[in-house]
Amino acid sequence: MKPISLYLICVFFSSCALSNYTQPLYKDMFSWFKTPAAITPWQLQQSGQQWMLRATTMQDGGGHVFFNRLNQRCVVSVPHQFFDMGTLPIGQFIYDTLCQVMVSNSHQRYVKSPDTYPMDFSKRPYNIHNAALVAYQAHNINAKVFQIHGFSNKKRRTKQGKSAEVIVSQGKTSNLTGKQLTTCFSQLGFNAFLYGTSINELGGTKNIVHKLGLQPHSFIHIELNKVTRSRLRQNPSLLKKFTTCLSRTI
Repeated sequence: MKPISLYLICVFFSSCALSNYTQPLYKDMFSWFKTPAAITPWQLQQSGQQWMLRATTMQDGGGHVFFNRLNQRCVVSVPHQFFDMGTLPIGQFIYDTLCQVMVSNSHQRYVKSPDTYPMDFSKRPYNIHNAALVAYQAHNINAKVFQIHGFSNKKRRTKQGKSAEVIVSQGKTSNLTGKQLTTCFSQLGFNAFLYGTSINELGGTKNIVHKLGLQPHSFIHIELNKVTRSRLRQNPSLLKKFTTCLSRTI
């Protein structure tokens, strides 16, 4: 299937989106990845080869999009930059050194929403974050989406969860990519688990991204505990190796 065909199916027949999606942001983002332009009310910015859409309001949940054609064809998503402390600088490094696209939230996920949908990007069905993922993969059908989260070991219920440092998930099932990525993280010295194989919690299986119709197993949900987030931020060499693990999947 050609990328444009995937997009048309997603937009006009809603096979890649929830039934309550409306279409303007999907069309806008599909065009934007070809020719970046202003999308009201987001503010368009450019710095060298990088293009940015910055939220100026809470409309449609806000959210920021960053795009650099010079990087490789993947997306890093940071949906909870305020609550999952430290995930934004980690995502920023992955974007700066690997992926063409970064998407992040612009507002706290628990603030009052201006519409009927939650502000939480892992639950909100219609926003620029989801539109960007669908539109970008329509152009780049094999693109991976790496979503970075933080978790607390104290809140985990299993022995594995209480000791985990990294939890990788591709949804209810995983493929060789998930296994190889988990192994790569383990080789860096992290206590890493693969959801559905070596651990059965924090799989992100209810994440709204799974309902977008992205390519199977292309959405890779990565949970990092507090110590791991701190280590990655404080050790650029380790963060570079962590990012290299991601690069081997694309």
